[in-house]
Amino acid sequence: MSSKRPAPAVARKRTPPNPNPQYEFLGPPGAVAMLIALPLITYGLYYNCRAGFGCIPAYWDSKDGFWPSIGSDPTHYHKDLWDFFVSTWDFDAFKVYSAFMVFLFVTYFVVPGHVVEGAVVGGVGGSPLTKDRSNYKLKYKVNALRTLMLMALMTAATLYTQGVKPFLFLYEHFIGLITASLIWTFGVSIFVYIWSFLPDSDGQEKILASGGNTGTKIYDFVLGRELNPRFSSSPDSTFDIKYFIELRPGLIGWVFLNFGMACQQYHTLGRITNSMVAVLFFETFYVVDSLWNESAVLTTMDITTDGFGFMLANGLLTWLPMNYSLQARFLADFPVDMSLTHSLIVIAAQCVGYYIFRSANGQKDNFRRYGANAPQNKGLKYMETKTGSKLLISGWWGTARHINYFGDWLMALAWSLPCGLSSPLPYFYPIYFAVLLIHRELRDEEKCHKKYGKDWDKYCEIVRWRIIPYVY
Repeated sequence: MSSKRPAPAVARKRTPPNPNPQYEFLGPPGAVAMLIALPLITYGLYYNCRAGFGCIPAYWDSKDGFWPSIGSDPTHYHKDLWDFFVSTWDFDAFKVYSAFMVFLFVTYFVVPGHVVEGAVVGGVGGSPLTKDRSNYKLKYKVNALRTLMLMALMTAATLYTQGVKPFLFLYEHFIGLITASLIWTFGVSIFVYIWSFLPDSDGQEKILASGGNTGTKIYDFVLGRELNPRFSSSPDSTFDIKYFIELRPGLIGWVFLNFGMACQQYHTLGRITNSMVAVLFFETFYVVDSLWNESAVLTTMDITTDGFGFMLANGLLTWLPMNYSLQARFLADFPVDMSLTHSLIVIAAQCVGYYIFRSANGQKDNFRRYGANAPQNKGLKYMETKTGSKLLISGWWGTARHINYFGDWLMALAWSLPCGLSSPLPYFYPIYFAVLLIHRELRDEEKCHKKYGKDWDKYCEIVRWRIIPYVY
């Protein structure tokens, strides 16, 4: 009696590093600089804008120094920095941040949500099972907004029964929360880097990011080696580490840190200023809008192109919640009561920015989803490319090639304007965001030029402006 033998396993073949890597961010030296500079910037924004010290340049007191506990001898900087980092350790803050991360992980699986497919997976390498990626798509669970709503209900219940006191923790332990977030940042980054070298659950090679497979370890660690780190290679699996961290810890954490700063202001003043109300409302609205359109993130470069490494992990676990809450933290320490004119300027910047951002993105999404001949796209002009793609040359996308970036930046400016002009530090976000958007635009231009060739040159002649019509 013969027995049927199991099919032989497909041999795993490692993906070699790119022999001609195209480095970004100044290559390996830039990667090392990011590992050091990004955490220090976050600490610097805290220590140079806080109660008892002021917010530079206002109330500058050189005796306090730019960095507490760091001396003037460069040969001792490494020890001083380590001592400084240890001094910021706060076990209670670490427990709270870790509980927050565990809560988000559990609710990803427990809270109901619908499953959607992402864009066609790119990257390099992979196994014979994923070699043909012409229609290879991953699945994702969409439930971040419901998670935020659940946390909002829990917060409302706590506020009703215990008042603002429990939320003052977020203000009082802010420096410890920064350190806790950085421990998670480095922990997750190290894990996904090591994970990228291990075979997937089928014993096969994983799909790597084109820009994170250079063979230079420190650079790949920072930029991200694996494109979509997952625990399971099953086509029905929906948990993607990068996607999970993309929206939940940063955006939701930002909302609740802002709320903690508002509670501190109420605890100190006995009221909430109109500037704090504006910052909380506009920034929370932005987060809710992003989570309402959660599936839209699946077409962004973060998901489709970039690997998941330290740069993204730091941006989403530390940089976003800790730095973007600077305006609310500033107003908790240095309250501002806006005049009617001041308020109208803030509202106008927010409304114009949101209208441009959302209507431009909606126009593009409708064109991609429903096609050029759909009723909602009537009147829109486009040009055909040799790749078969269609590029919009009218409507919002006829005014500038990245007009949505301009709307996004206007909203960022509106979130800082309530802080007034006593210090430039509350304007860190719109300044940083402008640099980020210009860099992102340059990356996108390079990508599109490679994809469309001469068609892209022709398109740029038709749509001349990059982000701001008649300016840039």
